[in-house]
Parts: sequence; C-alpha cells; structure tokens
Amino acid sequence: MLRKITLKAAIAAVAVAGAGLLVPAPAKAADTTWKMHMVWVPARPEAKAYQKFADNVSESAGDALDIQLFNSGSLGVKDADMLRILPRGNIIQAAGLYPGYLTRDKPQYAYTLPAGVVSSPEKLKTILPDLRSIYEGTYDEAGIKLLGFVGHAVRDTHIMCKEPVNTLEELRSKKLRVWEQFHVDVFEKLGVSAQIIGQNDLYVAMQTGVVDCAVYPIGLAVTVSLQEVAPYASYLFPYVLHPLNLIVSQSAFDELSPEVQQVVMDTAAEVEEESFESYLSGVNDTKALEQFEKDGGTLLDPFPEEDRQAFVDAARETWKAISNENGEAAQANYETLSKAIE
Repeated sequence: MLRKITLKAAIAAVAVAGAGLLVPAPAKAADTTWKMHMVWVPARPEAKAYQKFADNVSESAGDALDIQLFNSGSLGVKDADMLRILPRGNIIQAAGLYPGYLTRDKPQYAYTLPAGVVSSPEKLKTILPDLRSIYEGTYDEAGIKLLGFVGHAVRDTHIMCKEPVNTLEELRSKKLRVWEQFHVDVFEKLGVSAQIIGQNDLYVAMQTGVVDCAVYPIGLAVTVSLQEVAPYASYLFPYVLHPLNLIVSQSAFDELSPEVQQVVMDTAAEVEEESFESYLSGVNDTKALEQFEKDGGTLLDPFPEEDRQAFVDAARETWKAISNENGEAAQANYETLSKAIE
C-alpha cells in the first residue's frame, strides 16, 4: 500500500510540474509607471485623444514606460490644484488639462482667449505658438512640461432655443443661458439679457422656463439631451477658446532616458496633429447634428453675417476692457493674442 501511495504521489508531482510549464509567466512590469489624470469621461473625443497618447507611449516605450490614464477625475485630483500637485510627480505624473481651470492661481487665464474673440476655428491652430509661449511661462515656473495640445471635440457654437430664434433682434426678447461671466458682459453690450447656469442645471432650467435659450454647441448638447427641451438651433460663433493641454511633471520627465523622452514628445505631437485635424474637419459636429435632427431638432439658418460680426466686435471690446483691468499678465497676453488673431 505504501508503494502504491508513493507511486501515485510521484505521478501527481510530475503532472503538477508539467502543468506548471504551461502556465504563462506574469507580465513584466514596466521600469517606470505614470499615472495620468483627466476630468473627461471616456466617451468624449478629447478623452479618446488622451487615451491614444497613453496607449501609444506605453506601446512604443516597451518596458521602459507605462502610462495609466484615469478618467472622470477618478484619482481625486482637482484641476484647480494642478500647479501645486503635478510638479511633485508623486501623485500623478501627467495630465490632460483645460487651462481655464487654473484661474484661482492664474486669474489672467479667465481672459486669455475667451470664446467669441476669434472669428474662425482655423485661426486657433495658427496661434498655437503664441499660446505655447504664454502657457510655458506658467508651467516652467511651476515645474511642469507642456508636451502639446489636444483639439476640442467641436468647432461650432449655437444658440439653442425652445422656439425658432436666429437673429439678435429675436434674441433680445429671450432669457439666455451662458456658461461664463465674459458672455454675460458681451451679450449685455448687444442688448441681450444673459445669466450663468451650470451644465447640470441647464436641462431643468430650460424645461421650467428659467431660460428660453442657451449658448451651446450642438456637438455637446446631444450628450445631455438638450435637444429635448431646446429643439431649435442656429450658429452664432466658432468654438474657439483655450486648447486643451497635455502636460507632465518636469521632474518625472527628467528621470526618463533621452530615448523615452523622445517617444513621449513624438507621440504628443502626433496626437496634437490628429486631434486638430478632427476639430477643424467638424466631424464630431456632423455626427451630433445627425443625432440632433433624428431626435426632432431643427437646424435653422445661421445668424446673419452682420449679427455674427456684431458679436465678435462686442467680444473683442469686452476682452480688451477686462484684460486692461486685470493686471500686467492679462494685458500682456491680450497684446500678444489680439495681434496674432488679426
């Protein structure tokens, strides 16, 4: 009996050893792992661009660097704290950021490139070198490296209303929602009453009559089903404002080998080019318009050219006045960009 048990045990041991040969070895961890923060949900086109950056760097760098992207602010990092958190390189090492969220520490960014002052989306790409210089002044001081930009998801901004509205004269009899104080001031110059209402409260505000119309791109409106309560839309101005930034901790970047640094920078340049091509083509606007019309929405003729020019003129007047009232940094940014957009 002992012999039989011993023999069985030996056979079992051999079987286990043989099976172990078939078990794959655990994947080798990268030499360096970065955590990357962004606030956008994965379905947003901007989020997909950042995900492509993280994936392509991880693939091209091999075992040298793996970038793990955390969406929807899931790491608990606040964009307003970016100048204080990212330089340390211990909580996160990279981020996707809208510079307008830095206004607590850098108030001038509230007026650096407000929506409405640039008359065409194509102009945004031509002024990227000027914007890079402005942002790098902030980031270099903080210990952050600006790798490049990501284009916005949409290029057109509309006035969306419960009833057909596509002239400033018609809009003057309506209650308008805007997303920032700058537009309150601009529309006041045009004789239109506007108020700030957050995105999360907009649907109910429109439904209950708090406002009749909203400044909102169709390309984003369909993501919150705004067409259900504001089924009429008319184009007023291009969606041109701060480009999204792709930034990393300078100290974390400096720890990479020159070869991996080059991979990171080359990949950022590729993502910038592709995302701006998508932005300028209006591909996401077109897709959203199809959904908007499928859901019963109506795209009206654009606001007349004279109304669109009146809006740009009012926006630029407001931009100049606010910049001159808010210190040397705001004034310097205005001087640089107002010349660049002409």
